[in-house]
Amino acid sequence: MRYDTPDAAVAALTDPSAPYLIGVRHHAPSLAAAVPELLDAAAPDVLLVELPAELEEWLPWLAHEDTRAPVALAAAPATGASGPAFYPFADFSPELAAVRWAARRGTPVLACDLPLADRAWAGAPDEDGATAGQGSSGSPQPGTGTDRPGIAAALRSRLTGRPGDDLWDRLVEAAAPGSSPQALRRAALLTGWALRQEAVASGGVPALDLRRERWMRACLARATAHGERAAVVVGAFHAPALSAPADGDDDVSATPTAEKAPAWTTSLIPYTYALLDARSGYPAGIRDPEWQHLVLDAAGDPAALEDALTGAAVRICAELRALGHPSGPADAREIARLAGDLARLRDLPAAGRGELVEAVQTVLTQGEPYGRGRAVARAMERVLVGTRTGRPAPDAPRSGLAPAVEAELLALNLPGPAEPAPGTVRDLRLDPLRSDLDRRRELLLRRLAVCSVPYAEPKAVTAAGGADALTSRWEVRWTPATAAMLSVAGIRGVTPAQAAEGVLRERRRQERDAGGPTAAQILRGLEEAAECGLPALTDERLTETADILPGTATLPELLAGLALSDRLRAGHVPGLAAAEERTGRAAAVAEALTAAAVRQLDGLTGAEDPADARALVELAQRADRLGGIRLGDALARLAADGSPLMRGAAGAVRVLLGQEEARTFGDRVASWVDGAGDPESRTALTARLAGLLTAAGPLLESAAPALEPLLDRVAELSDRDFLDRLPALCGGFDTLSPAARERLLATVEERLDGERPSDTGDIDPAALARWTGADLAAREALAALGLLPTGRSEEDGTTEDPGDGIIKAAAPTASAPTLAPADRWRLLLGRRSSRLPASARSLATALDELYGQGRGEGSRGDMAGRGRGGREASYPGVREWSEELAALFGPGIREEVLAAAAAAGRRDVLMELDPDTVRPSVDLLRSVLRHAGGLPEARLAALRPLVRRLVEALTRQLATRLRPALHGTALPRPSRRPGGGLDLPRTLRANLATARRRPDGTVLVIPERPVFRSRARRAADWRLVLVTDVSGSMEASTIWAALTASVLAGVPTLSTHFLAFSTEVMDLTDQVEDPLSLLLEVQVGGGTHIAAGLRHARELVTVPSRTLVVVISDFEEGYPLGGLLAEVRALVGAGCHVLGCASLDDSGRPRYSTGVAGQLVAAGMPVAALSPLELARWVGEKIA
Repeated sequence: MRYDTPDAAVAALTDPSAPYLIGVRHHAPSLAAAVPELLDAAAPDVLLVELPAELEEWLPWLAHEDTRAPVALAAAPATGASGPAFYPFADFSPELAAVRWAARRGTPVLACDLPLADRAWAGAPDEDGATAGQGSSGSPQPGTGTDRPGIAAALRSRLTGRPGDDLWDRLVEAAAPGSSPQALRRAALLTGWALRQEAVASGGVPALDLRRERWMRACLARATAHGERAAVVVGAFHAPALSAPADGDDDVSATPTAEKAPAWTTSLIPYTYALLDARSGYPAGIRDPEWQHLVLDAAGDPAALEDALTGAAVRICAELRALGHPSGPADAREIARLAGDLARLRDLPAAGRGELVEAVQTVLTQGEPYGRGRAVARAMERVLVGTRTGRPAPDAPRSGLAPAVEAELLALNLPGPAEPAPGTVRDLRLDPLRSDLDRRRELLLRRLAVCSVPYAEPKAVTAAGGADALTSRWEVRWTPATAAMLSVAGIRGVTPAQAAEGVLRERRRQERDAGGPTAAQILRGLEEAAECGLPALTDERLTETADILPGTATLPELLAGLALSDRLRAGHVPGLAAAEERTGRAAAVAEALTAAAVRQLDGLTGAEDPADARALVELAQRADRLGGIRLGDALARLAADGSPLMRGAAGAVRVLLGQEEARTFGDRVASWVDGAGDPESRTALTARLAGLLTAAGPLLESAAPALEPLLDRVAELSDRDFLDRLPALCGGFDTLSPAARERLLATVEERLDGERPSDTGDIDPAALARWTGADLAAREALAALGLLPTGRSEEDGTTEDPGDGIIKAAAPTASAPTLAPADRWRLLLGRRSSRLPASARSLATALDELYGQGRGEGSRGDMAGRGRGGREASYPGVREWSEELAALFGPGIREEVLAAAAAAGRRDVLMELDPDTVRPSVDLLRSVLRHAGGLPEARLAALRPLVRRLVEALTRQLATRLRPALHGTALPRPSRRPGGGLDLPRTLRANLATARRRPDGTVLVIPERPVFRSRARRAADWRLVLVTDVSGSMEASTIWAALTASVLAGVPTLSTHFLAFSTEVMDLTDQVEDPLSLLLEVQVGGGTHIAAGLRHARELVTVPSRTLVVVISDFEEGYPLGGLLAEVRALVGAGCHVLGCASLDDSGRPRYSTGVAGQLVAAGMPVAALSPLELARWVGEKIA
């Protein structure tokens, strides 16, 4: 029925002769507090509530005195044809208040909404439970049809209020304090009438709502057929439709009958305020449920509501203080004052949620959307959302996720609670791409794993050649913990699919609230959504992958994204059905990620991790078609300018891609051996070989031109030169697995003339035989004439007996090799040691101590034993091994081997290094510091002299180079007394009056007023803040940063601060003048949170124009990038001098994320790879 005026509408809706209508919004605390009093006044014989008929059986349990809210009524279709429906209830839900009132009074309660089994729901828009397809007050959202303003729009335009509040909040909730229950009822009914009028004017009420209202009227008519007095708690939008019959109500199809059996499975499940919050993504929620509960407790009393607001403000300040941000009672007092002022300005009886939120943001965030602003948001969430968790009555029938999972386990023949021996482990090998049963099992196990239900544990499966396997292996068992966690996970949904999606969507919401998601979070979310068979969430994550990963992901993350997109395109994700659109999007994403990965290659210049070499190969294989010129150019730069590891890897990749001849690369590899004459070059040789063999291990086996120059070089070296290089060669070839080394040795032996005489290479064997015969005949002729030389031959290492003319082997010399080429290769590959001559087996034994075990294929079993065949017994201790190394190789090589052993993880070798004679190097210091943190205090005390010697020597060397750059800064000053170097340009300009031209045409200037350069006098001190990344990938730069900081700390008027960060920040400024204490204090490892380090640095800024902030990091930010960019913009905007160092070492070769660095440059932070000297020059220029 249409009413022309609001007064007529209210009169009709509150007519005593009509059903007693209470128009509600699903969560309305003020109205929930008034419902019991309204029902007491109405005294109905029967109560109808707006719920589907299938849920009616749960109403007694919903109202049970032992049921603790929040809880939810959930319904899922038995066929799984559509998604489940949720109807959450809290203490501030008017429907729950009405059902509880009826239970106390013994009044029957009927569910009067359209059954979920009705076909009308199938064509409706996506549901959100109790407010399916509706706005917050139970009304369809306007926006279709005519643009003519309606009554609701007119009311909105005339009202002032809080931004974001809808009409219900402004007309009902905001005006509720101090109002009577009847006034609230009339305001709610009038709001619903206004919204309905607007819907009619905007195109009409949706067909589904009309169908539902016809069903409600039929239920109402049936309930009052014998003159019963009925009260109806219904969405305010629907209330006008129930006040009088409408045309067509006599249609029997709308009459409730019992012929339709419910086709939905219903449950009463526990719920939480975190899920009830509207931002959780779950249906029928409301903002800040804990605040709504406080409004309910206030029961419409303005004074009580003001007290609740003050208490909330105090708790928010306390939470903010717990998060590390200053806040106190004065802030809480200001929040309460400002909220009250806003309420009075808006002519509201009391401040509400909107006023509280605005006041908190104004007082506490201090204009920072990131950093403190996010901390304030977290504090508000903890206080206003709350952590309350409900539960059904203990005696309520079992329902929800647990019965659904148990039934599915039984159907899939998986262990469940009915097993004869619960807890027994069952091993499953699944082939989900070929078997439908295995696919269903895989989906269930994945979903339970996402929900953290301890039931199935995945086991690693690797296909042949290290490829990803298409099968999976699980260990499953049912335990009491499984049943307990199913009850907890049931909060997220009543089916495994719904619970898994709920968990993943909640995680995604938290990522967004924190400013993310990050690249790692996106990849994890995409993989889990796909494996759980959630197509909608998979598509959303795929969109995030395309938008975020190319600009923020590291190279390993980009490669992981490419592998995942390959699985999606190939249909190798069992949970997802083939979709042409998704396949096309995955292909487009792969192209974008490939291009981004090629751009990241420049960030691998200084890489020292073999994983980066493997990533380079994987990318080259993928990008060879798409990378084009950019890929070739990047590989050429890496091969020429990269770290030793990357030079070897890039060179091997160029050969694999046909960009370089194998012979050319082989000659370069041989030159590495030639140049390894000092410790630095031998270390580089090990790294280059490691890069080569990591990237393309079989290359030397299969490409003869690449191997032959190395064979020749190893054979041509003298014994002394070979032994000097042997540990370095062993370290490089140790990258190969024992089986790969065995295969390479077989190839080498086939190509060595001494091992395979039948192999004559390119020479015709018959010609070789003729040449040999001619040589022997010539020798006999020379002998007959007495022309053969006597004594020892320096060139061929032989002697001739004057009596019989027989040539005998001479004693070995420094230049004459005695180790056969095959034996040399057995030594450096660590294989077939049993075939070595007795004199060489001690060498194999000494090297096997470090390189004998091997990793990967063949590292166990017979082949591993064969690799250690030359060892009779282990050394009694590291001292005996050290002495043997010194005897065999010399003290210098011994030190290098012990340093390599320390880098490989052997702590005991550190005690064998002599602090007085050891060669200082950052690599050795890095190895020592890596183990220092895990040593007991007694051994650490014995190690301190070594660390002190290394630190002092390195600091002294660095200071010699840095101090001229820092202390040479001078300003010109005219003076007759020399105070420094002569400033020639200024002297000439100051003495032009004395210039005289000589007869030969030259000009003579007499410097009567010389100008000298003197030290600058600074008006104020400068502050340098070194923000140093101490995550696991930044060990070398961390050491250089500490040494550089100790030198910079000695500069007058320069205050140096040292901040070390990983996921937390440590201020180590107190130790900056003592680099030894500083390095021992730093704990290298963990993640990367650059924004936290910059936030701490910003707190140290006092005079921005005289503050230098230097960030030393690889810029692989593990947290949302928005916070980092905001911190950089804040520092730059304040006037600080900001610089990003992608590396800080003598080589100046960085390993960093180019995508993140590019965004930092755009935000105002220059990024460069600097040596300590270049950094010192930059500091000197700034403070001059």
